[in-house]
Amino acid sequence: LKWFTTRRGLRRRAAAGFGAMVQTRAGSRQPRVAGSRLSFGLAALGFAATASYAGLRGLIAGPPAPLAESNELTFVTPLSSGDFALMYCPGARRSPQVARMAGYEGKPGGKPRIQEDAPPATEKKVKLRPGEETEPMQFDRVAKKTKWLKSLKGKFQPVGPKPWETHRFTKVCIQVRLKAKQAANTKIINQVVEELRRISGMHPRVVRAKHNVAPFGWRKGDKCGVAVTIFGPKMYDFLERLNTIILPRIRDFEGLIPNSFDNFGNFWMGFQNQEPFKELDELIDNRELVHGFDLGILNSCQTQPDGLALMKKFGFPFGEPRAQKAPKRKKSYVKMRPV
Repeated sequence: LKWFTTRRGLRRRAAAGFGAMVQTRAGSRQPRVAGSRLSFGLAALGFAATASYAGLRGLIAGPPAPLAESNELTFVTPLSSGDFALMYCPGARRSPQVARMAGYEGKPGGKPRIQEDAPPATEKKVKLRPGEETEPMQFDRVAKKTKWLKSLKGKFQPVGPKPWETHRFTKVCIQVRLKAKQAANTKIINQVVEELRRISGMHPRVVRAKHNVAPFGWRKGDKCGVAVTIFGPKMYDFLERLNTIILPRIRDFEGLIPNSFDNFGNFWMGFQNQEPFKELDELIDNRELVHGFDLGILNSCQTQPDGLALMKKFGFPFGEPRAQKAPKRKKSYVKMRPV
């Protein structure tokens, strides 16, 4: 009975039955109560006959194609005047199953969702390089170290700067890396040693490789460069000359890079050639090799923000941070093999 009781057909058939009911009631001269009962019986009989005829037609012709499932309800309601009327109640259509599984309301037509009510977007997780730490990780490491050091007593505390002490510079490292053929040349080694001696005021040492390095052609135990470490008053003298003389002589200098700090607040930078160092201008005619320098400024800070604050307080100029390059990924075997 459900598939043929559409709204339009039901109203038309019910109206035909009610017309016959009203004509029968108007021609009779019985009391009002009896007329109401008779009218109700005739209306019910007409409605049943109409439904039976429509059902028979549906069985013969077959059910119509269901366009959409409906939850509508229609009631026959008696009025105070003795007549009857149809009451149509639309049903609430449920939202699709996909929407319900996504967490939306089951009833459509509700309050529209504004941008403030939308669920917060999850932040994209940044992939760190091996050994890299974020600032919260650095401060957490310092807090754990402080708690561990304070739990020790007297002579059991390790030697070295403590997190609660005043931050200061500890040493400056300058080194020159040479390839295997360059390090095997005695004239180049003597040139680099003399240059570092003039820059630092201390006699440098020749460094030998601790293990094999293929890109530089180093073998274990062979000469690979020259290095020097500066402490104390000579260190502060070099930092003053670095800030006032050496850095302004760098071509297209726009300030130091704040990204050049490691996890412990130590600053590292490099020079491409010997031009920034005024002490080496006298050796330009006897130069065998144009090389670069690696410079490291070490301090007692334990985090990057503390190291940056210490160097800014000393007077070093810093520029804008550079965007970090994405870590290189190894190519798959399919991409590496020749076509």
